[in-house]
Amino acid sequence: VDKAYLDRFGEDRVVGFTVDEAFLTQPEFKGLPVVAWERLEERFPPDAVKLLGPLSYQNLNEFRRNRHAEGRERGYGFARFIHPSTHNMAEMVGENCFILENCTLQPFVRLGEGIIMWSGSHVGHHSILEDFCFVSSQAGLASGVRIGTCSLIGGQVGVDNGITIGAGSYIESRCMIRRDVPPNSVVRHPSDLPKPYSSARIKSMKFR
Repeated sequence: VDKAYLDRFGEDRVVGFTVDEAFLTQPEFKGLPVVAWERLEERFPPDAVKLLGPLSYQNLNEFRRNRHAEGRERGYGFARFIHPSTHNMAEMVGENCFILENCTLQPFVRLGEGIIMWSGSHVGHHSILEDFCFVSSQAGLASGVRIGTCSLIGGQVGVDNGITIGAGSYIESRCMIRRDVPPNSVVRHPSDLPKPYSSARIKSMKFR
């Protein structure tokens, strides 16, 4: 998906892919080289490329956070992609963000590093998304919302004005959040109350 968007709308050109060596099964993908993550510098040194991704919410975004940190330690910089149809009036959009079509970022919005925002979502003015959050399609965040790092916001979720969702939380699709949510919470539709267990329980789940 990321290559299709970057090829058509991006400022950067995709020159290759990387995957953990244990999962490396082919030398090329879509005509471009696939290189083991552990040996990335051999083919793509940090002074020649930027990284983008991984576009995964595996382990509630911690996989993406950890790879970002490792890439930075190895000297790599990061690209970002904001679809041209997005209404972007944000004060800040961090590195390694991937924002798809028809989103709205109102004035004074601040997005941290590694944010992924799927199509048609809205972030109201003065809202803050901390690093490595994933916002699914058609989510609506009102003004002054704060989403803690590594949270996963499902599709068609609504978050009321001034609400804080704590770090590492999982908000299931179609929930309406009207009160603050503690860190590491799980909220499932139709309730807006956290479940009596931590989001650690669902980190290994396979989402569809």
